[in-house]
Amino acid sequence: MSFSFVSNDDAATRRAAARCLAALNPGGKPAGQAPLSPWQTIEASARVLETDALAGRAWVVRSRAANGATAMASAWPIWFRRNAARYERPLVCLCRIPTVAGLQGLAAQLRERGVLCNEAAAWREGAIPERHAELPLWLADNLDYVPYDLACADEARAVLEGALKDMYGHGTRRFYYLSAHDLPTRAGTIMDPAMASDAVRGMYLARAIPAGAAIARVRLLAAGTVLHAALRAARLLWRGWRIGAEVWSCPSYTRLAREARQASWRALLHPDEPAEASHLVRCLARGRGPVIAATAYPRRIAEQIGAHVSGPFMAVGGDSMAIAPRDDPLSSRALALAAIKVLQEAGR
Repeated sequence: MSFSFVSNDDAATRRAAARCLAALNPGGKPAGQAPLSPWQTIEASARVLETDALAGRAWVVRSRAANGATAMASAWPIWFRRNAARYERPLVCLCRIPTVAGLQGLAAQLRERGVLCNEAAAWREGAIPERHAELPLWLADNLDYVPYDLACADEARAVLEGALKDMYGHGTRRFYYLSAHDLPTRAGTIMDPAMASDAVRGMYLARAIPAGAAIARVRLLAAGTVLHAALRAARLLWRGWRIGAEVWSCPSYTRLAREARQASWRALLHPDEPAEASHLVRCLARGRGPVIAATAYPRRIAEQIGAHVSGPFMAVGGDSMAIAPRDDPLSSRALALAAIKVLQEAGR
């Protein structure tokens, strides 16, 4: 059973969101802080939102599910708290849900929008290997959700804050789904506010081509933990073959593809108006060379952007065949070989 909710005081909801964002941005990260994983970053943010100083300004829900069932009790208290009927508070839900049924059961308890943070390992779990791909593919096809696959702590912070601004500041009604792994990693580069904004929109430049003469150029796009393999692959390509590789982190191939499709439809339906390029097209217009898009999800997730990429394109996923026998198709060596293969096929 699902519920609809209309806030009686949108201004109060916006003020609550602003206070949450202020608490999550206390003035910078401590110097020398050890790298956190995306999941640890979201956990830390949730603890901030749960403190007494923010009582009544945000909902933090924790839920677990297994074998397709949902832990139903955890979200119900949000309906009975003080002021619940007067205004809507920002909602962040931390969960471990491996199936579509589990996610649907949780969403049915919530108020049509919120940030759903799922442990990245959860979607791989389950007794039936063929169902491992079910959740990410369903999310890509469901317009009520904007899915992200986070690579590092900076991305987790940026997307969490961007989601709160979009839903509770601008009034958008949809769920932001954040898949967060628990491996402490550093970003490929220091993320400034412009990069954080780009990350929320779906992609940002994580590594530029090194200075020097390159015999060829490629663009490596990667999401989640695969970003770090792509960064290593770029170094292999430069040191071994003098191939320059831009590396782009793509927290959401799905958001990129949806926006690019919308831009294409607008251009088709309104040919007399100036065409506005999508974020994907604007980012790729800054460089040149074939594009290799990689994800630990099924290859189809990365393939979503292929129709909007000009020039040679290859998608690599967790279900891809490795170029070299017995290789992990998402290893740095395999990604470097994929880049060389695409360059050869393009005659470069």
